[in-house]
Amino acid sequence: MSAEDVVAAVYEEEGFYEVEREEDPESDYITRLILSNGKKEIAVSILSEEAFLSKGSLQDALLKAEKLKEKFDGVIIAVPRKFQRAVDEDVMSLHGFGFVIYDKLGAEELLPPRLSEKPQKDIEPPTRVRGIEEEELVNIRRELSKLLRALEELEVRLDRLEKEQNKIVSRLSKVESGLYELEKRGAVKAEKTIERAEPIKEPEPKRRGKLPSYLQDNPWVDILSRRE
Repeated sequence: MSAEDVVAAVYEEEGFYEVEREEDPESDYITRLILSNGKKEIAVSILSEEAFLSKGSLQDALLKAEKLKEKFDGVIIAVPRKFQRAVDEDVMSLHGFGFVIYDKLGAEELLPPRLSEKPQKDIEPPTRVRGIEEEELVNIRRELSKLLRALEELEVRLDRLEKEQNKIVSRLSKVESGLYELEKRGAVKAEKTIERAEPIKEPEPKRRGKLPSYLQDNPWVDILSRRE
């Protein structure tokens, strides 16, 4: 799973679903997720490992996160687990940022974001969007987000299966080629063996002593010799 998927999964249990996912146009090492529960929206800035190889990149990410607080109800910063100590949790808490660490196995929330408290308005009847109530729309978006993630996982698995299939086809091709060569060599060897084989000679009839002239070409002699 991608870093975005494991981070988003942390807040699914709290009723937040993914609304938007994009790369920060001003940075090559930040990906941004927008999460919503239908009432509040949270921005999550996900820093890659490359962000910690550049001096001042973390401070830059914090400044951008501060600006996001004007637009969203809460802001979270997610960093790779191996760089957890590079972030001062007291500073994060002071600014009200949520703090999440992640790796390939999953993500963990170390600090929840401080959500803005907007004054509640008078309760109004639920708005409808093309015949769909707001609560229904939230549920539809949540399910759609899950379906999109499931499709991404299926895409990855199909890609792996396709690679394995290509490997198997390649191996079978080599085996078939080897069998063909063996059969070919066996056929040539058999032909050479047949060519070298000497013809079988029939045993010559037993020779008898030289017969007198008056018995030569006498049919009775041949008949009598067979009765032995």
